Amino acid sequence: MTLIEISLIALFVVLGLGIVLLAWRQQSQRAGFSALSAQLQEQQQQLAILQEAIHELRTGSIGVGKKVKALEAQLVQLQQKQQELEEMEPDSKLYTGAVKLLQRGASVEEVMQECELPRAEAELLFSIHGKG
Repeated sequence: MTLIEISLIALFVVLGLGIVLLAWRQQSQRAGFSALSAQLQEQQQQLAILQEAIHELRTGSIGVGKKVKALEAQLVQLQQKQQELEEMEPDSKLYTGAVKLLQRGASVEEVMQECELPRAEAELLFSIHGKG
């Protein structure tokens, strides 16, 4: 064999090895890309699940917010009605005043005199609200 033939054989062997290495490298890159693609797909699925959960939370919180507003409006109406009833009931002012007197330590007789209440009512208020 001549030097040229040996050189050509060596060249073909080197080229063959180069082609094999290149093919192996491309295959390993494809495997890496395939794994990355699978990870990306999994993360996209997780993202979709989280987005759905956030959407449900938003929807739920909007519903709760509406309920809270409705309850606040209802509370305001009830407070207004209660105030109107208190203003319409003349005896309630007497009882409110009597309770305040009792809480300050007034006696049953003082409450009867100041609020013009019968003894039985003054004693009942005293037993409920009185000190001592």
